Amino acid sequence: MKLELRNITKRFGTLTANDNISLTLEPGEIHSLLGENGAGKSTLMNVLYGLLQPDEGQILIDDQPVKFNGPGDAMAAGIGMVHQHFMLIPVFTVAENVVLGHEPTSKIGGLDLDKARELVKEISDRFGFEIDPDAKIQDLPVGAQQRVEIIKSLARNAKVLV
Repeated sequence: MKLELRNITKRFGTLTANDNISLTLEPGEIHSLLGENGAGKSTLMNVLYGLLQPDEGQILIDDQPVKFNGPGDAMAAGIGMVHQHFMLIPVFTVAENVVLGHEPTSKIGGLDLDKARELVKEISDRFGFEIDPDAKIQDLPVGAQQRVEIIKSLARNAKVLV
């Protein structure tokens, strides 16, 4: 999936956080966005993920303009985000966190935790994350929690991971 940010500008009152930013990501590429604190990196990523709306500019996927009214739109378009401050529920297990909001159900409509565990195990094994689906988030070190966030995005078929 090709992703393009074209002339993105985001202002907060008189402060311009992003000024005419353009960036193109081609399939298979890995990019790093570097800058000092307050440089606008998180703001730009929040625009890309639909948490903020740009004041100017547009986002294109495969050369087609898109508008994200929220993270759900970005996720549906194949964009996943690992937040600086994790969006995990500490008392839930890895499997429960990964499927939260997209829970697999059994034939009678109940939560199918076995499917959730299988999903986590499959993604964890594929990428060498070594994450126990039954571990509680609160018991995991920060690095493992970050891998859970990545698994969560991959479980939702992210094609671009921010």
